[in-house]
Amino acid sequence: MIIDYDLWWERHAVCVDKIQRLCEISTSKDAKKRAIKCNSNLCVIKNAIQDIQSFFDRNNQSTAELCFLIRNIDVIVTGIIDINNDFLGIGGKAEKRIERCFTDKSVILKFRTLRSLILAHPVDTIYNNDKGESETVYLEDVRPFNPVIDGFLIKEACDYVKRMCKPESNRSYFEPLSIDKDIIPVINTIIDTVAILTNNIEKQIVVLESDYAKQELDLDMSSMEKYIISLDKELEKRYPSAVENVEYENGARVHYSIINQCLMFYTAHFSKETQEKYDIFLKYIENELHKIENDLQRMQFNEDNYFKLLYNPEFAPHLSYEHEKMEYLIDSNEKSYTEEFIDNDTKSNALWGIRCFRLLIPYISEYIPVDVSVTDKELYCQYVAAQYLSNIYSTEYRD
Repeated sequence: MIIDYDLWWERHAVCVDKIQRLCEISTSKDAKKRAIKCNSNLCVIKNAIQDIQSFFDRNNQSTAELCFLIRNIDVIVTGIIDINNDFLGIGGKAEKRIERCFTDKSVILKFRTLRSLILAHPVDTIYNNDKGESETVYLEDVRPFNPVIDGFLIKEACDYVKRMCKPESNRSYFEPLSIDKDIIPVINTIIDTVAILTNNIEKQIVVLESDYAKQELDLDMSSMEKYIISLDKELEKRYPSAVENVEYENGARVHYSIINQCLMFYTAHFSKETQEKYDIFLKYIENELHKIENDLQRMQFNEDNYFKLLYNPEFAPHLSYEHEKMEYLIDSNEKSYTEEFIDNDTKSNALWGIRCFRLLIPYISEYIPVDVSVTDKELYCQYVAAQYLSNIYSTEYRD
C-alpha cells in the first residue's frame, strides 16, 4: 500500500483554511479561546504529518522509529477528535466519538489498541478482540523482524514482531506487525476523514455567513473618506484575516487592508491638469469599492477579485526594481522631490524612492501630467493612477 502525500497535504491545507475561517467568524463567547487552541492543534498536526513523511523517507526500521511513527499518527487522530468536539460538538465516549469522526471505526480502534500496547501501557492493555470480547494483554517486547531469529515464529511477511502474554498464561506468544497492513490503512483513513471534516466545517461556515448576509452593512455615506473607513470596519468584522493590525515596539500601530489603502487616493490633490486625469482613476477606485461592498453584503468577498487594473506588467517592465521601490513613498508625507543628484549612500528611503520615481516619470507622464510639487505619498498615487490609465488606454481595453 502507498500513501498519497500530495492528496494529504492538499486536503490538510483546505481543512486548515476552513477551520480558520470558522474560527474568525464564530460568535460564541469562547471563540477566541477555541481559536488559540485550534491554531496550536493544527500546528501540531502539520508537524506530525511532516514527521510521518520523514519516517518513510528515512526507511530506518527500528523500535525507536516505530514508536516515533505511532506517536505522530496518534497526535493526528487525537487532534481530529478534538476539532470535531470543539467545533461540531461531537463528544461522548471514545469509541462513539471515533465512530462519528472517522470513515473507518475499526481501523482507528485497532490502531488505538496498538498505540496503547507500544506507547501508553504495555502491561494491562484492555481491548475488544475480533469476537467483541474484552481482553487484557501484556506487551513484553516489540522489535524489527529478523528472518533468522523470527522466521520460525512468524509465518507471514511483516516488519516488526510483538512478543505478547496474557494474564492467564505465563507463556509468551508472538504476533506480526506490518507497516502495510497495520499502519498505512490508518493514515489513509485519516486522509479520507480530513475531507469529511472539511465538509462538516464548511456547513457550519455557510450557516454563520448566511446570518451575516442578513445583516445590513453599517456604512457612513457622508463622504468618501468616511465611507472607506466604515467599509473597512465591516471588512474587519466579516473577514478579519483580510485586515492586518501591527503594533511595533515603539508603540506605533499600522492598520492595513485593501480598503483602508484607498484612503490615501482620496486625500491626494493635484494641479488642475493632473487632477482631471486623476479623477478618472478615482472613479475606478470608487467602483471597485462598491463591488467590495456588494460582496461583503453577500459574504462573497475575495481579495483577488478587486483592483486588478492597478498593475500593468507592460508598464516600464525593464524598471522592475524601480517599481518595487515605489512603496518607499507610501508612508512619507514630506515633499522630498528634488532634481539634485541622490547618492547611492542615502539613508533616506523616501529619497531613494524619489530617485526611482524620476526614472519612471517618462512612462507616468504618458498617461497623467506629473505634478512634482506634492508630497511623496501623492507622487505614489500618480504612479498608481498611471498604471490604471495605461491599462484602460491599451488596445486590449479599448477594444
